[in-house]
Amino acid sequence: MANFIPLLFFLSALMLVGAGSSSKEMSPVGYWNKLLPKTPIPTSLDAFLPKDIADPTQRKHVRDLPLRCDVHYKYKLGTTLDQLKGDPEINFLFLEENLKPGSKTKKLDFVKKLQETSGWPTLLPRREAQGFLFSSSKLADILKRFSLDPNSAIASTVKQSLEDCEMEANKGETKCCATSLESMVDFAVSQLKTNDLQLLTYSFVNKEEREPKSRVYTVQPGVVELPSSQAVACHIEPYPYAVFHCHKTINTKSYVVPLVAEEDGIRVSAGAVCHTDTSSWNPNHSSMLVLGIKPGTSVCHFLSHGHFVFVPNSAS
Repeated sequence: MANFIPLLFFLSALMLVGAGSSSKEMSPVGYWNKLLPKTPIPTSLDAFLPKDIADPTQRKHVRDLPLRCDVHYKYKLGTTLDQLKGDPEINFLFLEENLKPGSKTKKLDFVKKLQETSGWPTLLPRREAQGFLFSSSKLADILKRFSLDPNSAIASTVKQSLEDCEMEANKGETKCCATSLESMVDFAVSQLKTNDLQLLTYSFVNKEEREPKSRVYTVQPGVVELPSSQAVACHIEPYPYAVFHCHKTINTKSYVVPLVAEEDGIRVSAGAVCHTDTSSWNPNHSSMLVLGIKPGTSVCHFLSHGHFVFVPNSAS
């Protein structure tokens, strides 16, 4: 009965959304607010939304694609330290014991300065996203649509992203590739069976970061652990428009961590997730190599730009 009530609420919310959009199509932000009235859209997610939904010239079809991060959330995938060289995401990995106040992070660039030079791709409204082909079997047509050279490195990256979206989920998880804000919301609410959610990300507390850069941070008192062991994580995929690889995780701990930069006092409220059961992970998974641990040890990571985690506000 306890699980039935949240599910009933979700179905009712969908009916209300459908009824409210019959006369006039609801905007993606309106859809979000309808299904997640207690969850504001953070600045880091708003960065992916067009400033004027009605203006098609606002749609960013990016050629300098976001960096791949799939090596980190494919738990069966092995790698080498040489292959990880230059990957900024590895600095976001840490051990759970490093959540203690006074612990130092590695150099973290939450906004990812490299991507700021070309901008982030646009998360399209659902109706517009549905107008694009999205299948590895249609790769040639997709590359032609975005004027991409089939023999280019970008074409290979697009192909890999499509194939990643079509792969089976990790054992015990469910997944989807969200090509719109609406589909991201639908997946999170349907998988977690509640709309009482907190969206973990990062935010600058005392100053606006005008020049993204890497900083060493110190963990402050006041680390908050959320009560649920379930979550839906969404990671940006390298693609001409914004596509998020979302998966429901199990056996996780979610935290909000206050950080202060040593060099300039920048304060960050950072979302962090710890995977508490890594016994089935590849011994050569990126986290095992970077942290010098073996499967079975809890693995944690902060959330940088393009990575979001939905967590229920109550235990589940």
